[in-house]
Amino acid sequence: MMIRLFLSALMCGACSPGLGPVAPKTQVERKMIGLLEKFDRWDDNGDGELDRSELATGLEGTEHKPERAITFYDTDANQRISLREAQAGYSRADEAEKLIHERKAAEAAAR
Repeated sequence: MMIRLFLSALMCGACSPGLGPVAPKTQVERKMIGLLEKFDRWDDNGDGELDRSELATGLEGTEHKPERAITFYDTDANQRISLREAQAGYSRADEAEKLIHERKAAEAAAR
């Protein structure tokens, strides 16, 4: 329920006069919005946080690793991602883009 309210506020043009709805500009931003949209579904125990196991299940079949998500989003260092941390992470999309670029460059150099 909380995620629906957040997404409604995020996408609501009336909430940000003159700005219109939020439209992701990059693949990273789209994936970050995807995490927000799926947050409640992935939160199996309903505690309002995603732990490593819940992230692993949610990210299954993708190239994403739960550890990387936790490292990026978990600002209180409890090894879990709260909804607030996930929301705050969206505003750090540029930082995520940079980290991904650096990781891919390091992987390419190691080959």
